[in-house]
Amino acid sequence: MRMGEFIAFMLGLAVLSGCASPISENLRNQAVPLTLLQAKANPQSTRGAVVIWGGRIISTANTTNGGEIYVLELPLGRRENPNSDDNTSTGRFIALSPEFLDPAAYPRGHLITVAGPLQGVRNERLQGIYYRYPVVSIEQIHLWTQRSRDYYYYDVSPGWYWGYYPQWWDGGTGWYYPGGYGGYTAPENHPN
Repeated sequence: MRMGEFIAFMLGLAVLSGCASPISENLRNQAVPLTLLQAKANPQSTRGAVVIWGGRIISTANTTNGGEIYVLELPLGRRENPNSDDNTSTGRFIALSPEFLDPAAYPRGHLITVAGPLQGVRNERLQGIYYRYPVVSIEQIHLWTQRSRDYYYYDVSPGWYWGYYPQWWDGGTGWYYPGGYGGYTAPENHPN
């Protein structure tokens, strides 16, 4: 394989892997583009419609009937990943499961994407008022991992590299340098 063909092949793989959705193709084909506001306004006519919604977990609760995840709805990107800006939300919804949902597995603040049919709207008290929550029956759920923050530093090591390049902090145990230090480096060995 020539270098040009190899580069084209690798770019193709990168594009395909970057666009992969965690939701099955079957559910994506069934889903209709209903918004949270449309479901709240027309609960009877939208009942049974398959939607793909996402957002930030507010809380996870369990009853004798199963588990519920209260979600602050956020717009989805092209991979069905929720936008992390809470100011873009149009409201809240409940993701419903007939099974137990462990609050430790679905912790407050994490981003999720849910696919399944709408079950109507439920009125519940929220800070002294009644709030209309659209309810989605979970057929598939995806919990997005928390991304580590990107840090950049300026390297002035003579003879081999001058410039900025990314390094990732894994949340407490160490730093990862994807090109400069040959892999994982413990925090005490961090160059800054």
